[in-house]
Amino acid sequence: MSIAKTRAAWRRMRSLVSRDIDIHAEWPLMFGLVNRKRPRWFLFLYLLFSIHMFPAVMLYRLQSFFYEAGFPPIATFFSRLNDFLFDVAIGNQVRSNGALLISHGHVVLDGWTTLGHHVTINPFVTLGIGNSSQKPFELFGPTIGDYVNIGTGAKVIGRVTIGDYARIGANAVVLDDVPAESTAVGAPARHFPTRRGPGDRPWEPPKA
Repeated sequence: MSIAKTRAAWRRMRSLVSRDIDIHAEWPLMFGLVNRKRPRWFLFLYLLFSIHMFPAVMLYRLQSFFYEAGFPPIATFFSRLNDFLFDVAIGNQVRSNGALLISHGHVVLDGWTTLGHHVTINPFVTLGIGNSSQKPFELFGPTIGDYVNIGTGAKVIGRVTIGDYARIGANAVVLDDVPAESTAVGAPARHFPTRRGPGDRPWEPPKA
């Protein structure tokens, strides 16, 4: 056990949890469910007891903390607990370097997988290692960029890179790199430049 390693892991976890609070609080604050003047600790407790998958992300943060601090068995316990409570299975080698939002369960993240900042993962998603006759077996999973949205049922398999601001469509099976600002759809997935639409505009409350 290294005190320096534990302190570094603790600082990293606190920074990432702060980002997780920001991404999960976007909708409650937008709809006025929480007063913006409330202290930070109140917002954390609100999310913990009111937002369905926020506790799953917090369990993953604890898992990563203990793994980085040098306590793999405790990290594995939190991984198993997350799987049991929320149907979210995340391997100890998965690294998230920014805000993470998991909208619902039935999610598998495995292998040496890296997530960027502000990654949104929808239900029934798998990010992990590949085992194909076309590629040699390895323990590396995908590298996900910043501000990436991964649609329901999507699979991103093997050592592929998903660029910043990319979108992975529902039920897509991604086996190759997806450039930034692109949308990938299909099985196997093909990508094309993302077309912006009304859904990309900031939400506004209906006018009276």
